[in-house]
Amino acid sequence: MANSLGMAEAVRIHDWSLSPLGPRDSWPQSLRTTVDLMLASGHAMCLVWGPGLTLIYNDGYADFLGARHPGALGQSFREVWAEIWKDIGPLVERAYAGETTTITDMPLVMTRKGFPEETWWTFSYSPAFDDDGAVAGLLDVASDSSSRVLAERERDEAEAKLRESEAFMRNVLAASTDCIKVIELDGSLSFLSEGGMQVMEVSDFNDVNGCIWADMLKDDGTELALRALDAARQGRSTHFESAADTYLGTPKHWSVSVSPIFSEAGVVERILSVSRDHTALEQSRAQQRLLNQELNHRFKNILAMVQSIASQTFRDAKSLDEAAHALASRLVSLGHATDLLTSSSWHGADLHTIIDAGLAGIDGHRDRIFVSGPSHHLNAQAALAMTLAVHELVTNAIKYGALSNDAGTVLLEWKFAGPQDARRFCLRWEERDGPEVAPPTSRGFGSRLIERSLRSYFRGETNLGFPPAGVVFTIDAPLSNNVEGTK
Repeated sequence: MANSLGMAEAVRIHDWSLSPLGPRDSWPQSLRTTVDLMLASGHAMCLVWGPGLTLIYNDGYADFLGARHPGALGQSFREVWAEIWKDIGPLVERAYAGETTTITDMPLVMTRKGFPEETWWTFSYSPAFDDDGAVAGLLDVASDSSSRVLAERERDEAEAKLRESEAFMRNVLAASTDCIKVIELDGSLSFLSEGGMQVMEVSDFNDVNGCIWADMLKDDGTELALRALDAARQGRSTHFESAADTYLGTPKHWSVSVSPIFSEAGVVERILSVSRDHTALEQSRAQQRLLNQELNHRFKNILAMVQSIASQTFRDAKSLDEAAHALASRLVSLGHATDLLTSSSWHGADLHTIIDAGLAGIDGHRDRIFVSGPSHHLNAQAALAMTLAVHELVTNAIKYGALSNDAGTVLLEWKFAGPQDARRFCLRWEERDGPEVAPPTSRGFGSRLIERSLRSYFRGETNLGFPPAGVVFTIDAPLSNNVEGTK
């Protein structure tokens, strides 16, 4: 039977005598009438008749059979759809039992074209009755909903991906601490990311929606923003830095990138601005500038001190070798002091540490110098002067004083004295058991440093004495902002 035949003609010429239905002339009137109605219907329909489940179908249903058409005509419905019988067999039994069943989008895997094919069907199985009113078969009105189901599935998947993408973008924007904005071509704000609202301290976008973005920046930032917007309108991206307060007035410094947003036609339709909070970085820059200025100032002070030490050392020295040796020794002591202050960022140091720096390099005599006193913090200037003064005292003690023999010792101690509201700092260097001491005939650099510099920095009384028993040096000064102690 050719596929080109219409099903009405195919049914008419089919040799039904070989089927369980017998010759068409012997069919009961109910079967003839049902077949004629089915063949004339514009809906895809098939009739399954008798205990042998003989299949008769119309033109619409023929398309569902694929390669099984036209051979399926007059065959057993069960054999035609053998691969899906486990799914539809129970429904056929219900129809033969007199029950109508309607199914929407039932998934069925068919091999009607020679390979497994995932399909979906909407159909209704209704009982078909013979001339006596008994159920003799079923009438199937069906439609292939595969295309619609697949389209809906693709649509649902696309929508799910879109929702996932939108959720991802929302999460990205919410997680980003950058202030991401969309600006209209007229310069007005039309979008602000959730993360941007947080960093800008905006609780409701409506509070800033439509605001002129450039006006939100400070100082020269407004002009920089206007230039960036002009560049974006011309299709160019730019970057600048500017100060701008948050919506609640918190001062901030921003790194701002401005880029064009193009339409599908390649025309700039909006402008993207991404601002990153660089307040901490700007503060670090300011701190670095201040630190550089401070280091420059301190470096100049150190150079001035080196120049002074060198000048007075050469002035007091009796020979070039003596001057070179004394200058080297003093510069080493100055180096110990600057190392000490550098480690504390020039915030000063504790007096015990300062004494250790002044005594550095005299290991052979260290066990004969007895140091005691409470913790006491000196500022940078006083620490430098004290380090050099201790160096001068111990150097003189080694050359001429208590440390020039095997028996002499040095007592270096300090304490706090006086009432709580007028406490004083009292320091004493005392040499014992050394050679008999006589006052010097002239005062050199060391003596001047010990008395004058410390008197200036401690803002108190200093005294360098030369009793026969040994050199004595004392400081008696009030505690002050320049000399901060632990009380």
